[in-house]
Amino acid sequence: MPAGGRPAALLRTTVDEEAGERFRGSPTGRGHVKAKGPPLCVVREYRTKLIRTHPLTRLPGPPRMHMSDLVFVATSQDALFQETRGNLARLGYTNCARFSSGRAAAEFIKYNPSRIIIVDTEVEDLSLPEFVTALREVRTSEFLHILVISSERTEEFVLSMISAGCSGLVLRPYNLASLKNHMLQSEKLDHFQDGERETIDLADTMITQGRFEDAIGDLTMVVSHQEDLASKYFFQGCQLLVEKKWSEAILAFNQSLSRNQTFIKAYEGLARAYLGKNDTDRYRFYLQKAAEEYAKLNNFAKVKKIFVEIVKYDVNAPNPYNTLGIRLRQEKQYKEAIQAYFQAIELSPKDENIHYNMAKAYFCDNQPEKSLECIRLALSLAPEHIEALKMFRLLTGVSWDDDPRAVFNPQKGK
Repeated sequence: MPAGGRPAALLRTTVDEEAGERFRGSPTGRGHVKAKGPPLCVVREYRTKLIRTHPLTRLPGPPRMHMSDLVFVATSQDALFQETRGNLARLGYTNCARFSSGRAAAEFIKYNPSRIIIVDTEVEDLSLPEFVTALREVRTSEFLHILVISSERTEEFVLSMISAGCSGLVLRPYNLASLKNHMLQSEKLDHFQDGERETIDLADTMITQGRFEDAIGDLTMVVSHQEDLASKYFFQGCQLLVEKKWSEAILAFNQSLSRNQTFIKAYEGLARAYLGKNDTDRYRFYLQKAAEEYAKLNNFAKVKKIFVEIVKYDVNAPNPYNTLGIRLRQEKQYKEAIQAYFQAIELSPKDENIHYNMAKAYFCDNQPEKSLECIRLALSLAPEHIEALKMFRLLTGVSWDDDPRAVFNPQKGK
């Protein structure tokens, strides 16, 4: 690990056919790629062991290309990479880079802009659902196209990939037309994002120029339009899942997610515009909306940054993860609600209401002992919390004043 704690950016894994060894480095064979992070090094890889060798020198060659021009292929199988690279070349995608390690790929994508990554059959150190989930988690603030190629076609596998967040699923054996269709779908979403991004960038310029009303008009239009479409595509995706139309469901969810991320940026822009007008109430309102949407995407860093800004103006502002947890519990997604409450506590560890809400989620999830632990934490922070006192008695059969150390009584806490 280099100084500063940030890992070296790892680029393409190329195949040295003579030595049979894999190297990660900067030259792609068709141009040089400049990655963010500390100076690049060549790293020789033997399965999962990484051995650092010599610093990479910049060699003369063709003009540098943008990172977003590359199609990344993640697979541990050399033959599959060669096949996929050949098919992409036939479709006109000539700049192709490879990872064999899922963790290395996720680490690289975390620091470098990317448009599409193809996951072919397997990577060395993660299952496919784990790998797709890892990619989504490192790029939560923007949409990443993740196309999965696999010969596995069980319903359980397909649903696991949809849940992880793949953008498309190509089942082997496949023809070139199928791959072409998925790549075209990715390009269509890119064009949509570019258009909306241009509107938001223009609004940012207006804010810088002090044209707050003009910016508010444009951003409000983006929010109202994209929020409605995001909701529409989400429910459409759910219906398609019920009908077992997997490809159509994936496309609908992708449309929903890309629009979600667009109107989040618009919320942040609206907040800045209203702050420019000294309208702190609406500034806080739109920051809160942005934070709640980032919470849904589990982007903790963004939520924390926005929440810190909100509490400067309102110490009683709702915790975005607590809001999300309440919604998930009401929808009977108890385990997901519990995870949201954990994040809420990271932001507000001394908020007794969050501990109480987590207790209710644990109770609904048939985990009464953990529910009681949370109730104790809530009452240690607020001994007069009426609802927590009622729940303590429900779980133990005694009052908090009589015995705060009482254990769960299964006869009482049913």
